[in-house]
Amino acid sequence: MTNLAVILSARKERTSDVPFPLLEYEDGQCLTDRTIRLLKEVGIRRILLVVGFREEMFGKYADDVVRIVKADNYEFSSSMASLAAVKEYIDEDFLLVEGDTFFERKVLEQLYAVKKGNCFAITEEGGSGDECYIECQSGFITKISKDRHRICNFEGELLGISRISQGTYQRMLDLWAQSTNSYLNYEYVLMDVTTALERPFIFFKNLIWGDVDCPEDFKHLKEVVCRTLRRKEDPFDKENLLQYLTDIFPGKDVSLAEVVQIGGMSNKNFRVNFEGKSYVLRVPGPGSEGMVERSNEEFNALEGCRMGVNPEIRYFNAKTGIKLADFVENAETLNSATIQRQDNLRKIAVIYDKIHNSHVRLKNEFNIFQEIEKYETLLAKVGATMYDGWDEFRPGVMSLENRLNKIGVELCPCHNDAVPENFIKAEDGTIFLIDWEYSGMNDPMADFAALFIESDFTADNKDYFLNEYFKGQIPEHIEERILCYEILWDTLWAQWTVIKEACGDDFGSYGIDRFNRAIMNYKNLK
Repeated sequence: MTNLAVILSARKERTSDVPFPLLEYEDGQCLTDRTIRLLKEVGIRRILLVVGFREEMFGKYADDVVRIVKADNYEFSSSMASLAAVKEYIDEDFLLVEGDTFFERKVLEQLYAVKKGNCFAITEEGGSGDECYIECQSGFITKISKDRHRICNFEGELLGISRISQGTYQRMLDLWAQSTNSYLNYEYVLMDVTTALERPFIFFKNLIWGDVDCPEDFKHLKEVVCRTLRRKEDPFDKENLLQYLTDIFPGKDVSLAEVVQIGGMSNKNFRVNFEGKSYVLRVPGPGSEGMVERSNEEFNALEGCRMGVNPEIRYFNAKTGIKLADFVENAETLNSATIQRQDNLRKIAVIYDKIHNSHVRLKNEFNIFQEIEKYETLLAKVGATMYDGWDEFRPGVMSLENRLNKIGVELCPCHNDAVPENFIKAEDGTIFLIDWEYSGMNDPMADFAALFIESDFTADNKDYFLNEYFKGQIPEHIEERILCYEILWDTLWAQWTVIKEACGDDFGSYGIDRFNRAIMNYKNLK
């Protein structure tokens, strides 16, 4: 273990007068506050905070633990120059943290527990646009690059958090002394002075994290990442959970079950380890009453199991919405970046082909126009008001029904909730599509609209997916149908957000952003 950490926060910001690590994102807290607090909590006793841009604003952090170190020429250099600025203070191995990074506490805990040598933290590709991609072999990193064209197999990306040995750091300094490139990043120096066997890593699957390089990143941190972590870390009532498990496992001593919260956006999900098996327990969140007809969900989800695209369901209570399903061990939850990898897109096209062409009659029809009207009723019921501009926008939204009917629509089994987190990838590469709350008979182009808009698909990836699904024979008017459904989904989920927030949830700008995008896309309809 080490007692030393280095935080790099010298970068000159191009789009902010205040360093992003000092911008308050929640309850008066900034990234620097959080990073220093977490480092102290895991046991770090010496922290070197490297500053440059607006150095005077960091002065308040100096204390018995934190030493402020200025990086000279920070305007005309990069991260290796900042790391070299602390050379006179490095007398042991240390944890290196990039100051613009937000991450779960467990990353520091696990790196701190490493007793010696280098160790890197990696996770799935996040889609930020500034990824440091990696390739691995036998538990060691063999290649890193910010150029995706140089990576054969995308195995994740580096987090801005590492454990660096004192010996490796000295070799980095030696190479840096010979460099003529002041804009050299420390990651590349690190790769140049180490062998693969000196680059072990810890892979953090489904990690909640983010980094901030621009105002858009900061908004995403504030409105999405922090709220996602808060929902994951919310305390839960153990007694209620045990009562649910008593109903599921009658006659069994469920007090022996291990229950761990694993997140969820509109619901609470828990991993339950009991009698040698692992399950996922789903507990509906506040405000779901009236939005989801649980008997429909039960019937449809079980059909998904029979199709082989949904993990096996062991218990379903249609009155309460409590559900127990098999836990997929070591599964990767896809995100907006990993879902767009071509190997995943091919598998997802197969999943939708299997669902849409199953000839199964799901229990209900999911008519988005009727859902919008139903949500209007729910808005009134909870005393909430839709966003400004809805009254003027509503006629245009509802007019899309006639437009779609003229183009021509199909009706087949659909999932209707293609957020990337609903796609989980097992160790053997099998992808499952979970959470059938909103499933029903619908136009398959509604599924694709949801898929594209929830993960902000690139135009190329839209074309690739449709070509795979239609096997090169894409029908006429597909793009127009998809755009109509994108508008409808954004409208519906904006309503959903207002209802949920009226019941106590907090989704930041999620709802209004979707509402504004619906208006923009409606204007783009020809």
